[in-house]
Amino acid sequence: MSKTSIEVEGKSILKVRELRTGLPYGSETKLKNDTYSQFTYEGEVFIVNDREDFSKDRKAGKVHTIFLLKTTEPITNADGSTSTKTQYSYDGYASNAQMIGLTNTEAILQNIMKGSFKAEAELTEADLQALEQ
Repeated sequence: MSKTSIEVEGKSILKVRELRTGLPYGSETKLKNDTYSQFTYEGEVFIVNDREDFSKDRKAGKVHTIFLLKTTEPITNADGSTSTKTQYSYDGYASNAQMIGLTNTEAILQNIMKGSFKAEAELTEADLQALEQ
């Protein structure tokens, strides 16, 4: 069995489809009081706990990157032949706001390392907002 981390971003996010929402977890699980939603990507289903903001942010176009774990394993078919089973597991997401904040912080750090850092009194309002995120 192999596991690979993949990042779904850009136009590929539009290929993630919501199948069903509000599905209950089994009564014998730790999450018995929670619900989850099913999504599909590249023909494979993955689930996301409804406590996550993922579904709401995806619908609003606020998702920048979806992190999935792709598991592939060989299986033996009834006729004795082998094939590969692929499965995705949700591993989180980054919102547009998070990515903008990260990009701004990286730019500020690059300026510091280049010696062009502005003292806090010289920072613009946009610089200060970027630091606060």
